[in-house]
Amino acid sequence: MKKCIFVSLAAILTMAAFSEAPKRKLTPQQIEDRKYRHFGGHIYQQRETKLISISNEQQTLPEAALVKIAAEMQGILMLPVTVNAKDKVGLTLKLCMGDKGTPLIVMPDNATATVNIAALSADKPSPEVLENRACKELWRGLIYTLGGGNTYVQQCVMKQISSLPELDALPSRTACPDAFIRVSESAKALGIQSARRVTYRQACKEGWAPAPTNDVQQAIWDEVHAIPATPMKIEFDPKKGR
Repeated sequence: MKKCIFVSLAAILTMAAFSEAPKRKLTPQQIEDRKYRHFGGHIYQQRETKLISISNEQQTLPEAALVKIAAEMQGILMLPVTVNAKDKVGLTLKLCMGDKGTPLIVMPDNATATVNIAALSADKPSPEVLENRACKELWRGLIYTLGGGNTYVQQCVMKQISSLPELDALPSRTACPDAFIRVSESAKALGIQSARRVTYRQACKEGWAPAPTNDVQQAIWDEVHAIPATPMKIEFDPKKGR
């Protein structure tokens, strides 16, 4: 009897020890790595669309800085943004050297916003400060033109400001999601379509994925395009068709 009680107690203690064993917790990076191995990351499918064009009509700010700003806008909004587009332009963000007056003029009816580099350079800022000012005003012009407005988020460039020092004090040089409420629908009305974001695996299944760029994507490509080991057979039924 004592032996049975001892065995039962040992079994209960063993089960308790296993049930209380700490589960291995994955780090955020390990989770992302697992997702990447299965899906192959994300890629974008660009639809037929008009463009948001940053039209450069000044020489103070280098064009390389504008290309960088365009890439930031496109990455955040997932809308097509380029520099000096020649055609298919749905919205224009102009940079010019006007009088030292208003830094930003917005004309929503013409789908145009103009950033005055002369006004942003009035106090002779460093190249880095000037680039940040131009970036912030381009974002402000874009959001205003697409029907967005001011936000109460303190870090957002869409916070209400009235001077260059206040513009400089904004910690972020891009707009926050709080300001995007009407942007997507307004962009569509102008013929500007957002890119479609899908996994590499899904793009392979749909048949438009680009060539693999690494071993993970190559494995996914081979898996999706592999010939089945046991192909489905369809028997011919003379009663149903020729």
